[in-house]
Order: sequence, then C-alpha cells, then structure tokens
Amino acid sequence: MTPIRVALLAFAALLATGGAFWLSSQRHLPREVRSGDAVMPQLRAALNDVTEARLSRGDGATVTLRRTPQGWVVTERSWRADAGKVRKLLLDLAALAVVEEKTHDPARYPVLGVEDVNSPTATGTRIDLRTRQGAIHSLIVGKAAGAREGYVRAAGAPASYLARPQPLAETLPARWLDTTLLDVDAAQVRAVTLQPAGKPPRTLEGADLTPTLAGGLKTLTLEDLRTRALENAEAPAPHRARFVTWDGLVIDVAGREDGPRRWITLTAQVDPAATRPRPSGVAPAATLAPVQADEIAKRLAGHEFEIQAYRFSGLFDLSPTP
Repeated sequence: MTPIRVALLAFAALLATGGAFWLSSQRHLPREVRSGDAVMPQLRAALNDVTEARLSRGDGATVTLRRTPQGWVVTERSWRADAGKVRKLLLDLAALAVVEEKTHDPARYPVLGVEDVNSPTATGTRIDLRTRQGAIHSLIVGKAAGAREGYVRAAGAPASYLARPQPLAETLPARWLDTTLLDVDAAQVRAVTLQPAGKPPRTLEGADLTPTLAGGLKTLTLEDLRTRALENAEAPAPHRARFVTWDGLVIDVAGREDGPRRWITLTAQVDPAATRPRPSGVAPAATLAPVQADEIAKRLAGHEFEIQAYRFSGLFDLSPTP
C-alpha cells in the first residue's frame, strides 16, 4: 500500500470518527423550537390524570384547586370550584403553543414577567399541576401580549416564549368558586317573613307577597365566602328573613353589613306543618324534596356568603320607602 493511500485512509477514518462524535453531541443539545410547538408537550397525554392545580405569586397569593370524588374544590374556601373554569385552564395549558422564542437571559425575565416567583416583586404566576402518578408540570405565566397571547417559561428552564392561548393565571380564590347558592322559583314560595334589624317581623303571603320578594332566592349567587360565624360579640344585630315553600321547605336567611360588603348565612329544613296545597298551575319542584333539602342544608352549613348589595337589599326588603 502506497504512503498516499495510507494517508487517505487515515484521513477518512478521522472524518468518520469526528462525524460520529458530532452527531452524538447533537443528541444532547436542546432541539430547535418552532412556532406551533407545544410549550408543555407531556401534559397533553396526562391531562385527564391531573388531580391538583396550584397557582401562586411572589406576594404570597395562592389558590389550590383539587379534584375530589365529588368534583373540583377550592381548598382555601372549602367550597366547590367552577368546573368549567378549571377545565378551561387545563385545556389551555395543554394547548399552549409557541408563537416565538424569547430571551434565555435571566436578567431579562422580569421584562416579560417570567422570573421565578420566589420574590415579592415578581409579577408572574406559577402554575404547578400534579397528576395521580405524582408527576408535576410547572409553568410561569408572565405578562399578557394582546388579547390571547402572553409570555411563559417552564419553571427551571432557560427559554421563555411568546405563546397562545393566554391561560387564566388568577390567584384570588373567589374567582374560582362555583357561585351557585340557591335557585328557588318565586312560584314555589308561599310566604316570606321579614325582620330587618331593629324592626318587628312581618309575614307576607297571598296578595301581599310580590313576585320580587318571593323571588329573593331565585338564581342567588355568591361573590365570596368564609367560615366565620355570623353570631358573635362584634357583629351588629343581623337582618333576618324566612322563605317557606308550598312543599314545606323553610329557608332562613340572616344577613349583616360589613363596610361595603354584604354577608348572609343560610339554613334549610323541611317542616311538614308548613306544607300547603299548591295553587293550580304551580308544579312541584323536585329540588324541594326532603333529601335535597338535607343536601342543601349540609352544603350551606358553616359558611357565610358574600352576595351583591342589591340582592341583599331585596332579600330583606331594605329598599327606601318612596
């Protein structure tokens, strides 16, 4: 074999070895991220296994949404969550797609709001999702960039992205609550007893019972809630109202003002002695059966509910007399 042929073979071997080394090294480099790529690709397959979503900010604001056999619950309020909002959050996170790659420089993270949330000055929100298998998917949601896009960064990763859609990164527990309290149709109510604070009780029924008063519990919704008892030494004398249906369901409402906020407590029971024959045209309401009344009572017990001021005035007929 001539010296030239030996040199050529050695050069070819060197090229092959170098090429193999280069290809091997490329496997360990981050893949190129393209527009449309999923920000959280592992989440799509695990979406139905998510059992908890925790949203937190650097200022200490936190909300935890937990899946239970009865549905999603806002743990900070011990109350059921709005299942539609929770599902939208999870679907938006699974669908979150890259629009374009942004900075890798930690010094520039605050410009996008994607810095770690371990400082009170951090402006982003961290979302931690936990699955049944114990896996955790974490994302920092930063500032919005338009109506549907915003900046995000996977916690612990260097790259940040402009992505869509913009997830609901809300850390106020009240924003995640199922706001439904009661929905008793006015036609089902046969009598209302009103006792505003400092006034004697008066019972309205028949022609004296207006649709507005009878409908005080129709689509009644909450703004927030807490487990603080209404009757305590510091509370002012509460307003009271009692709603009695044709089926004997008795709902007692006690309310009080607390600055600009309006709070009520609710109790429910079935009193057979309060039952009366329904007028013609008033159909039975399935939700007023004793079993449902017990369920209503258990759900409402131990809570104090904030409601809108105009609904509060309507419940106790507090509107000024013209």
